[in-house]
Amino acid sequence: MDNDSYIGFMALHSHPIVENLSQMQNIPKKNALDLFYNSKIYRLYERENTKLWHFSNVALTDLLNQEITTGQIKFPIEG
Repeated sequence: MDNDSYIGFMALHSHPIVENLSQMQNIPKKNALDLFYNSKIYRLYERENTKLWHFSNVALTDLLNQEITTGQIKFPIEG
């Protein structure tokens, strides 16, 4: 996937993550958006080669929430 295509993909798939986080944390969407864009998860997600795009929006929201609440990220082990 070229860089422009990936940026478009991210924009489309970021919205549900922010929506889910807003509901999960019971915070305004703007706050959820700020948390997302300033997270380690986002920094990893924006790099196509990390392959985080293959996780569902729910899984990415859970990882983001984990980072926010614990300061750590424990990625699931795939078999």
